[in-house]
Amino acid sequence: MRQTQIADRQFRDALHADIPGCLWILRFDGDGRATPGTAADLDRLGAPAEGFVWLHMDLTDVRARPLIGRIAALSENAREALCDPLDHQYLEYSEGLVSGALLDHERTLAGPAARTDFLRFAIGPGFIVTARRRPMSSVEAVRGLIGRGAAVESPLALFERMATDLVDELSRMANDVGAAFDRAEDLIIDGRGRKARPLLGAARRDAVRLSRQVGGLVSTLARLESIEDDPEDATDNELREMAARLVQHTDSLGRDMQSLQDRARLLQDELNAILNLETNDRLYVLTVVTTLLLPATFVTGFFGMNLKNLPFADSEEGTVYAAMICFVAAGLVLLLMRRWGLTSDADSEESRPRPQAPVSRPADESF
Repeated sequence: MRQTQIADRQFRDALHADIPGCLWILRFDGDGRATPGTAADLDRLGAPAEGFVWLHMDLTDVRARPLIGRIAALSENAREALCDPLDHQYLEYSEGLVSGALLDHERTLAGPAARTDFLRFAIGPGFIVTARRRPMSSVEAVRGLIGRGAAVESPLALFERMATDLVDELSRMANDVGAAFDRAEDLIIDGRGRKARPLLGAARRDAVRLSRQVGGLVSTLARLESIEDDPEDATDNELREMAARLVQHTDSLGRDMQSLQDRARLLQDELNAILNLETNDRLYVLTVVTTLLLPATFVTGFFGMNLKNLPFADSEEGTVYAAMICFVAAGLVLLLMRRWGLTSDADSEESRPRPQAPVSRPADESF
C-alpha cells in the first residue's frame, strides 16, 4: 500500500492523463527512467523514438475498448488480446508484437488477494500496452518499483519484471500452502485427524488452484521460448532470452507445486486411514455391545409373550429370575467371545513377543 502511495505522488500527472479509460501513461527515456506521459505520447505510439511508453488501460471503462481499437500500432491479434473475453492464459508472437494474457491475483488494500483475473498485454517496438478489469498485483508492484526510482530499459524488461513478480507471488502462496500442510500433518500425527480434515481440505483446494495457474504459466512461457523467427534479429534474441529466464524460474515453481500435490495426496491417504481405523474401532465396540445385549433381548422377548404357562408367571420373584437369566446369558456370551478371541486386544502389551535375554557364557569357556 505504501509503495502505491509513493508511486501515486511521483506520477500524479500520469494518473490523470486526458485519455479515455487510461489508468496511467508513463514515458521512459533512454536510461529507463520514467516520467509522466501525455495524450501526445499515445498519438506517437509505435513511432521510432528514444525509450518507450507504457499505457495501462481500465477495461471497466466503456471508452477503453474503442480507444484500443484506434491505436494504429496494434495488430488485430493484439487488439483481441487486450479486449476480447478470455478463459485461459496464452501468449503469441506475430507481426513483431508479443500479445497475450496471464492469470494474476487481484491487489486489494491489504495486499494480494485469492481472487484472480487476466492481465492482458501487447508489446511492440517502443511501447507496452496493458489492460485489466481489476487491480492486478504484479502491475501495482512494478509501478511501485518505478515510483521509487527503478530503471526499466525496454518494454520486454518491464514485462519480465511483471512476470517475475507474478511468479514470486505464486511462490509465496505455495509456501503458505506448504505451511498449512505442515499444520495438518502435525494434527494427524497427534491423533487429531478430525480437526485436520477442514485444514487439509482447504490447503488441497488452494494447492490445486495454484497448480493449475502455474501449469498454465509454464506452458505459456515455454511457447514464447520456442519462437522460430529470424535468429539474427536482436529483438527476437532478446525475447527468447527473456523467455528462457522466465521458464527456468517457473519450472522450479512447477516442480514445487508437483511436490505439494504429491504430499497432499499422501496426507489425505494417511488421514483416511486414521479415520477408517477410528470408524472400525467404534464399529467394533458397537458390535460387542450388540452381541452382549442380544441374549438379554431374546429373554425379554420370550417372557413378554402373552401365552399361558410361561415360566415364573405366577412367582412373586419372577422379574428377578428373568433379570438373572439375562445377566447369565450375557456373561456366557462374553466368555464365549473371549474364548474365541473376539474381544482380545491383539496390540496389547501381553500379546507382544518379548525379547529373550542373551545367553551368557562362562568367562573360562574355550572355543
